[in-house]
This record gives sequence, structure tokens and C-alpha cells, in this order.
Amino acid sequence: MFWRFRVLFFYATVSILTIIFFMLFFVLSKIFDVTYHIKYKVATIYSHSFIWCAKIICGLKYHVSGLEKLPQEPCVVLANHQSFWDNVFMQLIIPKHSWIVKRELFNIPFFGWGLKMVDPIAVDRGDNISVKQILREGKKKLQDSLWLIVFPESTRLRPEQSTKFKPSAIRLAVTEKVPIVLMAHNAGVYWPKGFWINKPGTIQVKIIDVITKDQMEECDVRELTEHISQVINTEKQVLFEQSK
Repeated sequence: MFWRFRVLFFYATVSILTIIFFMLFFVLSKIFDVTYHIKYKVATIYSHSFIWCAKIICGLKYHVSGLEKLPQEPCVVLANHQSFWDNVFMQLIIPKHSWIVKRELFNIPFFGWGLKMVDPIAVDRGDNISVKQILREGKKKLQDSLWLIVFPESTRLRPEQSTKFKPSAIRLAVTEKVPIVLMAHNAGVYWPKGFWINKPGTIQVKIIDVITKDQMEECDVRELTEHISQVINTEKQVLFEQSK
């Protein structure tokens, strides 16, 4: 019963936080000519506040390994997707970036409105045109010195599940000659897909490897996608087994 109260209190706190942040965000954007830098800064403060609330109220701590592997230049970051937590957490460790997201996220009250204002690449699920959109808009983001966060599974999965990776972001990295960062985590053990948070604990986040521009030369996108899929899926399985 006490755990249920903690989870509900967390959601109540985060709901208030979201309304305050994104109502302020919306009002400022309407009154002033707010730059992307300022919008991103507000979103980053919100992300830190969200993760802090999850830690203090629900005991969702985290540990990151491999941060020293991150390059200094813009990259495409590929990570598995298990939880709403990993959507928000990325802003704590990845340099200034944008995202590829499902357009339906814009429909979430307040949060979706704030998300829309930081201009991610929003795609329609199952839309074949989205690949061209990702290549076109992703190129612009990288040229603007933004990193790009992508969940190649394209949906949240349970920790023990795996699925075929979408190749569009990998094709973008190969075409634009930017490094690919491979990341895995086990957030779904503690906060799985859906509303309820299972239990407190320490989420393990691992920067597995970086595929450099030189390594991608003359690389077949399909073979590279299969390799990346195998590496991330293997590592996330290891993290899942360690959390049992």
C-alpha cells in the first residue's frame, strides 16, 4: 500500500511540475521570440527535475558507465526503449540534441505541447514516407550541431523482449558521416511500459561502443543494422539478467 502511495504521489508531483514548466514555456514562447537554445535549456531543467523526483519519491536511482566514450562531435545515439524514464533521462548525459519521436506524443496534454516546441523529428507510425523525412530533417539537425537520439526498436519493449531494428537512423549516420553511439539500459525492470512503476532500484545505463566514421566507410547499412541490433540486444539482456 505504501508503494502505491509513493507512485501516485510521484505522478501527482510530476503532473504539477509538467503543467508549471510547459505553461510557462508556452506563455514565454508566445510573448517573446524564444530561441531554440532557451527552449532546450527549459526542457533540460524539466528533465533534471523529473529524474530527481523519480529518485527521491520512488527510489529510481541510476548508474552510467562508459561516458568517457562519447565523442566531442554530433552523433546519432541508438538505445533500446523500455520506459518513459529513458525518454527523459537522455538530456542528463547526452550533449545538446534532438529526437526522433512518434507524432502521437504531441497529443499528451502539456508534455506534448512542450515537446512540440523543441521541434523534434515527429513521424507517423507505419508511414513509409517517414524514412525520407528522417533523412531530410535529420541531416538538418546534424548540420545545426545537434546530436540525434533514436530508439531503433520504435516502441517500448519489456526487458526480456527484442525486435528488429529500423535502419533509417543508421542510414542517416552513414550518409552524413557521423559517429554512432550504442547504448543499453534496463529501465524497464523498474518502470516498464505502461503507467505503473514496479519497484525502486538502480537503473543501469551503459555506453557500449562508438562506431566511428572510418569504421562506417564502405559499410552496408543492412549489415551494420544487424550488427548494432545484436550488440545492443546482447548488452540489454546482460543488464536484465544482472538485475534479477
